[in-house]
Amino acid sequence: MKKFIKCICVFFVFAFSFSNAFSQVTFTSWVHSPYITLYALDTSAGVSTAAGVTLDDVYSGLIPLGFSFNFYGTAHSQCVIGANGSICFTDSLAATYNPWPITTTLLGNPSVYNSICGPWCDMDVVYGGVISYFTSGTAPNRIFGANFCHDAMYTSSSCPGQYTTTQILIYESTNIAEVHLAHKTACIAWNGGYAIIGVQNASGTAATVAPGRDYPNVWTATNEAWRFTPISGGSAYSVDSIAYSPITYYTINWNDSATGAYLGSGDSIVLTSPTTPVTYIASAVTCNDAFATGADTAARASRLILPISTGTGVLTSANQIYISPNPAHNQLNITAAENITSVLITNIIGNVVYNNTYNTNKLEINTSTLSKGIYYIKINGIYASKFVKE
Repeated sequence: MKKFIKCICVFFVFAFSFSNAFSQVTFTSWVHSPYITLYALDTSAGVSTAAGVTLDDVYSGLIPLGFSFNFYGTAHSQCVIGANGSICFTDSLAATYNPWPITTTLLGNPSVYNSICGPWCDMDVVYGGVISYFTSGTAPNRIFGANFCHDAMYTSSSCPGQYTTTQILIYESTNIAEVHLAHKTACIAWNGGYAIIGVQNASGTAATVAPGRDYPNVWTATNEAWRFTPISGGSAYSVDSIAYSPITYYTINWNDSATGAYLGSGDSIVLTSPTTPVTYIASAVTCNDAFATGADTAARASRLILPISTGTGVLTSANQIYISPNPAHNQLNITAAENITSVLITNIIGNVVYNNTYNTNKLEINTSTLSKGIYYIKINGIYASKFVKE
């Protein structure tokens, strides 16, 4: 059976303004069935993913850390993120109630067993804010981050304009946890304005709290940070004040650059056959804590427009291409049902690191000289994917 392929018209527009690179891609008709994927060529680690927390007082679903993290002597590979400012390692709490009342100190408090509180307080994303997460770096030094950007305090009627912006970081190998708090107001009109920064084990028999940051203290903060370091074989933690230095992260949004219509988020987007020309633009939206109220958006936050690469999504059986291993070390293997005629590899800022032509359906590429990081590979000028070099 013949494969029906239409032509594609793609227009790239590049301009430069200071340090920001602008790139757009316009699709007017179609190419390889059944669909195409666009990839945003991100320029740093810390690409965040929405945690799926859009309601008040709930935990997220299970979220993979990307590595093993030892918390109070127990290894964990996943967590849940609480709407009220915590990371919890009790898997059974996924998508359940995340308590908010603070009526006692952290030690022995059953509402936050097995948790990192950073800070734990009654926030409500329904009134504004974004909760996301990321994993960055390479083994054995990866970092998982939970981000709470401009999360409104509950309720807007009790505490209008009050919010919290914070980031909880946990580290592979060292098993250190950190809280980097950009902004914290005290909503005294609700639950006394209480908030707690600390860590507690799964049974409530051990906890460590940042000085002055436990119940019944009422406090505010700007640009402060705390490090919790495991001691005594991991059965306890010490706490130290450290320099405020959160990891910059961003969420990638896709929009129609002509109309501004939101089309999706993530480092890639799958296109279906357009009925009218659409100009796609990918933007990196960071958490900018410079506004009085509300969540950061593409229109309000720091915004970097990213380069875009095209490639097929699910391939037809006639042109399936397999790339392995991923992550790669010294070698990248590529096999295909049809002949491979060209391979182009670029780094995350678009520099070409490999470019060669072939006439085979199976090849091996030496990657031993590549630096560790993320790379993008384009095969036969069409199929685009990315891989990690470790």
